[in-house]
Amino acid sequence: MQVSKITIPPIFKLAAIAFCIAVTAFTLSRFALLIQHLIVIKYNWQFELFMITGMMLFQFPLIYKKPNSLKLDYYFNLLMISFIGAVLLWPLLRINLVYQMNDMVNLAYFFAIVLILFFVHKRVVATLSLPEMLSYTWVFYRFIVLLFILLK
Repeated sequence: MQVSKITIPPIFKLAAIAFCIAVTAFTLSRFALLIQHLIVIKYNWQFELFMITGMMLFQFPLIYKKPNSLKLDYYFNLLMISFIGAVLLWPLLRINLVYQMNDMVNLAYFFAIVLILFFVHKRVVATLSLPEMLSYTWVFYRFIVLLFILLK
């Protein structure tokens, strides 16, 4: 028995990408408020929006020769993964509204989610038959951003 793939229309993927970017940018800006005293910049949703766009451009050289439909599939999956990560942060944000967790708990929770997302990202990249390097550039890009926001 053959399993059929569900085809999602490109316009829906573009709308979902926009939604995922908005939710992720807003959620990460809320998380940044928890650790604002640890970072040297004002980290808000506009900055995160810039970072998401930058990540997509940063990874583009690895996929630019691929068909447009595959590029869209990759960005759709990438941003759905980011959206899932944002949703996984919501319990921590809610807890911090009632009881202020210490920085180590907040950061450990955040990095645990990042680790999970990395492995999900690797699986999606493999499923789409894209270069494995995409997963590592995702981490590398975010590491560069982390250095930028932590160091003056």
